[in-house]
Amino acid sequence: MYVSHLSLRNFRNYRELELPLQPGTTLFYGPNAAGKTTLLEALYYLATTKSPRSSADRELINWDTTADLGIAPFTRLVANVQRRNAHGAVSNKDERLLIELVVQRRQDAAGTPLPTTQKTIRVNKTARRALDLVGQLRVVLFTPLDIELLTGPPADRRRWLDIMLSQLDGRYVRALSEYQKGLLQRNALLRSWRESRRPRPDEARRQLRFWDQQLTTNGAYLIAARHTAMEQIAELAAPIHREIAGVPQALTITYTATIPGATERRALEQLFAEALERSLREELERGQTLIGPHRDDVVCRLDEVDIGVYGSRGQQRSLTLALKLAEAELMRLRTEDAPVLLLDDILSELDAARRAHLLQFIDRPDQQTLMTAADLADFDPSFLARINRVRVDHGRVL
Repeated sequence: MYVSHLSLRNFRNYRELELPLQPGTTLFYGPNAAGKTTLLEALYYLATTKSPRSSADRELINWDTTADLGIAPFTRLVANVQRRNAHGAVSNKDERLLIELVVQRRQDAAGTPLPTTQKTIRVNKTARRALDLVGQLRVVLFTPLDIELLTGPPADRRRWLDIMLSQLDGRYVRALSEYQKGLLQRNALLRSWRESRRPRPDEARRQLRFWDQQLTTNGAYLIAARHTAMEQIAELAAPIHREIAGVPQALTITYTATIPGATERRALEQLFAEALERSLREELERGQTLIGPHRDDVVCRLDEVDIGVYGSRGQQRSLTLALKLAEAELMRLRTEDAPVLLLDDILSELDAARRAHLLQFIDRPDQQTLMTAADLADFDPSFLARINRVRVDHGRVL
């Protein structure tokens, strides 16, 4: 698949942009703060409805945008997407997609903008929910900050898994949404009991029964899907990592679950229910749910060494890159369609050998890769000669 056209209005530092895009590799280059990363952010947002740089949607709206004729400030993003199969031919199903996303500030009766926003989504001019949008355009994003995927808290790795699998599996994104809703309600109930009168254990079980069922059903699906994905990622990442790192280290990737002992969904449901029963007293004490996929983690080891804890910066960078490239390959294998690869200024973080290996992996005719860089000095002239180059300067694409 590839994006053939991107349109932005009032998005970050872009007031108006109409940008045609080509299959293959495109390099956006120019000075820092020119708007290169914003282009990748826009595509990531259209694919996932989330920004990799901000948790508040109102920050996406251009700061200079004001209410006009009673219409509150807004931003509008539109992408024309063409899907392809693994052999590079146009697919007969969902051949072309028009994805539109509008984020608008809410305002009070006097017309004063409020801190909240409302989001409108259309696919082929038909209104859709956010859950229905995820997976229509599939992307893999890699930025210099993604090294924290290995060194950061477990929540970072869970988020990586959830975004990847939500783009691949419509049932996963719905199970995740239902699980998060149930977890929020269950934790609110546990917290209220901790702060006031605590019920007897049998009464607590009765009141929690509905939320426990929601957690075990949806949570088991999440865990099973994550186990399978990590097994595939490990198999795909191992040869990629050997090529990038240049050393034959044994890579193992382990999904560490708070509910061990099974990977099949039905068995996990039963084990999950039993684990919730055992942990009830401690949960009443602490006022939160202690068991489930929201507490799980992923551990990556090279030659049995936990790279997130003990690895060098170079090892962590190489392995993170291998994981991201394996993610793209997993999407290709499962959907028979390559995702759009978004690489934000990552060559500056790599030595010459790793740069060469990375460019070799991404330079594929059936893979749309959109890259950013401050200048062209880090690229081999032969690579630059066969890709598309676009200069970006102060919110303008030249």
